[in-house]
Amino acid sequence: MKMKICTLYGGLTMVLMVVLIMMTPTALQAQFDTSLGTESCSDVKRKITRNWTQLRSFFRPGGENLRKPKTNEIYCVSPAYTKNAMKKSAVSMDLACYSLQGSNFCCDSRLQACAGVMGG
Repeated sequence: MKMKICTLYGGLTMVLMVVLIMMTPTALQAQFDTSLGTESCSDVKRKITRNWTQLRSFFRPGGENLRKPKTNEIYCVSPAYTKNAMKKSAVSMDLACYSLQGSNFCCDSRLQACAGVMGG
């Protein structure tokens, strides 16, 4: 009986650790592609791609890999992350951009949808 309980708790601990690792804000990859207003995450993704020449130094500060990101390299971020993030001034005319824990992301002007670039 005691052996089964230890195994059960060990298994639950492992599952819990995996879930927590998956939920960490590594590159803030929270997938929210819902429209909360006039803009959705897809709109912000398009603006990042369209304004890449203005934004590339923000997303790639070391100058590495300055090519325009592919669609699957841009991910949605929950606007809730803006509360603890540091706003960056005048990075883009269309977007408000932020930095949090080494990850950079931009949001629409109403802070209803946000997106970031992998590796940025």
